[in-house]
Amino acid sequence: MEQEREDIKNFIDAFSEVIKLIHQRSYDNLDELKLYPGQAKLLALIKEHEGITQKELSEKNFVKPATITGMLNKLEANGLVKRILDEEDKRIMRVYLTDDGQRLAKKGKEFLFSLTGQMLKGFTEEEVKSYLMLLDKIKRNLQE
Repeated sequence: MEQEREDIKNFIDAFSEVIKLIHQRSYDNLDELKLYPGQAKLLALIKEHEGITQKELSEKNFVKPATITGMLNKLEANGLVKRILDEEDKRIMRVYLTDDGQRLAKKGKEFLFSLTGQMLKGFTEEEVKSYLMLLDKIKRNLQE
């Protein structure tokens, strides 16, 4: 029982430290682009799905619609996104990147790929597959 508690504590400590380092590295690098990590991810999602709805962004980003609205308000105020009413259904707002948004989405994605490469440096292909499998298992456990 004591060993199990120690293992859980070690897991929590290691996981917390990794998350902290990822956030730290993200804030340090994205600050140059005047973006927060959540904004970079949102821009990348919009770039990948031009014309996506706010509801779809909320679902894909695993955040509440009100949170997406606030994030989009800031991105729109900074000239990075534009929201346009759907021509067929005026209740739906579609989101697009501006030219500046396209540029920052590209730079943000390059940073995320670089960070991921750094995190997985020295891992074998098999270790990466195992890591992804374990993360998926953790995600499913948390979704129960």
